[in-house]
Amino acid sequence: MRTENVSLPYPVLGISDDITPSLEETGCANPDITVEEVGDSFCISVLLKLYDSDILNYIHNEYAEFSVEVSCHSTMLRICKSSSSPEFSFTIEKKLLNGKLDFECFVIAKKDILDYKNEGLNPDYEGHTINLHKGDLLVAYNKCSYPLNLDLRNIRNMKSFMTVQRNSRDNEHSVTYDLDSPKILILLPSDMMDEYNKKSTNSEEEKKRKTILKASLYLQALTYALLKYHDYKDDNDKQHMWVNALTYRMNEPDIKEFCSDIIKNVSNDPDSQNMDDLFKLAHMMLNQPYMGMLKQISTSENIVGQILTEE
Repeated sequence: MRTENVSLPYPVLGISDDITPSLEETGCANPDITVEEVGDSFCISVLLKLYDSDILNYIHNEYAEFSVEVSCHSTMLRICKSSSSPEFSFTIEKKLLNGKLDFECFVIAKKDILDYKNEGLNPDYEGHTINLHKGDLLVAYNKCSYPLNLDLRNIRNMKSFMTVQRNSRDNEHSVTYDLDSPKILILLPSDMMDEYNKKSTNSEEEKKRKTILKASLYLQALTYALLKYHDYKDDNDKQHMWVNALTYRMNEPDIKEFCSDIIKNVSNDPDSQNMDDLFKLAHMMLNQPYMGMLKQISTSENIVGQILTEE
């Protein structure tokens, strides 16, 4: 059910400013959903926060209920689960799923609600009688997705979704990127690839080398992928593992709040992207790689010389 950029003939908490305070203002906009493997199935646990007392009363009096629509584009699965409680769980067999799960969460009318009342109604509705019918929305939460093709134990390792390869084009002399593959491909010209493959046998030198690569080659590739993220995010014909990895990371508690605007930005126009935010996010995802690089290249004596001299 698409709720973005729509105008419904009745007020819905979570769409525009129909009802205030908004879900964002009360910290309820994003569903809390976890997916765990249990044998041959996935156990899906849902928590939908809500602090609107009028809507909670409709739920308590069995006029409305919490609902989640689960879909998997790859297998054409689509199911709907509902509950009178904001916290509930259910299972889906693994064989019915592939790629990722998409979640759309709502509060929906269980039966007709005549003369709907809510203290937070936009003044535009003043003087109007609002009648809701069975199936109408009372609340629309933000959409979210969950990847199924990731090794979540290794999700913070950049090499789990990025890899370096030799560019097969002999006439290419610059670093390029390929985002049409499951992983982000960093394509190096042959001479650069030869240098990249020169790994040190000294463990300390190799650690220094990896730290510098993380703050240069991998950081630039990740920033480029974040810039193109929305071009690939909704490409349901291809399940890009790197997209699922970035989506999962952007929904992690430690950076979720910072990423909320980035996730919601559906524009493919690079000029509309906040490059400062994308660059900061790339640093956050790689655990501030510049700090690691600076520590590696600093002198052991910790001596800082004069940078500029006057002639």
